[in-house]
Amino acid sequence: MKQFAFLASLLCVTLGASAQFGTAPDFTVTDLDGNEHQLYADILDQGLIAVVDVSATWCPPCWSLHSSHALQDLHEAYGPDGTNQLRVIFYEADANTTLADVQGTGGNTQGDWTEGVTYPIINESPLSLDLNIWAPLGFPTVNVIRPSDYEIVLDTWNLLSFEAQVDAINGANIDGIVLGVANTAEVAAGQANVEVYPNPSLGEFAVELNGFNGVATVEVYNIVGRQVWTSTAQGQGAIQRIDLGGLEAGNYLIRVSDDVTKVTRRVTLLD
Repeated sequence: MKQFAFLASLLCVTLGASAQFGTAPDFTVTDLDGNEHQLYADILDQGLIAVVDVSATWCPPCWSLHSSHALQDLHEAYGPDGTNQLRVIFYEADANTTLADVQGTGGNTQGDWTEGVTYPIINESPLSLDLNIWAPLGFPTVNVIRPSDYEIVLDTWNLLSFEAQVDAINGANIDGIVLGVANTAEVAAGQANVEVYPNPSLGEFAVELNGFNGVATVEVYNIVGRQVWTSTAQGQGAIQRIDLGGLEAGNYLIRVSDDVTKVTRRVTLLD
């Protein structure tokens, strides 16, 4: 496995304009929170662009993409809590990868892949996606799929900024969908940031806010989208303390918003 991982990581750097595009087969996958996602019914048939990042936890170029936050920013700006024009999915494509690897505590990983990520993360064995289609030349492959005909039209694996991802998608003229800039100025400029610590936690979290305008709303949602906690905080430099000790262990989303910006972070509540 280690030898395969090393050789495959070398193949990562060969990806680019020569990636093999074609029709994306439908799939149904379940994320780490237990939510099911169908490519056609839930995304493409709704007229939304699909962005499917096929990566491996041990792959250095995959980690570079993750660390750039480009796909997270794309998700925040244009996903369900933004303009609702696309969906981002992370698919871990090594069937031997453990949950510990995904969370950064295993022996075959570059770090914690859940940190700062609020789009779905898929880790399954056996794999349900055919890598000859979804990652024909190695990892990472970031498949951008057109909703009108299910065609994979782009591979944006090496675009490590929010602006570059947006420019590439807009440049592909996908079904007349234009990812706007006016509604996402704060995301593009990187002015707003939320740090949550410790994470995971037995119950108490500190949420540090920077770059928000005036009073910000702080909300916590469970994995089915029900609000379980809310408060307000002064946006710039504020530290909001949250106690979730009375709730069930699992993953939650902390959402911080003002009149311009909305930032979401995933947190884990331990037993």
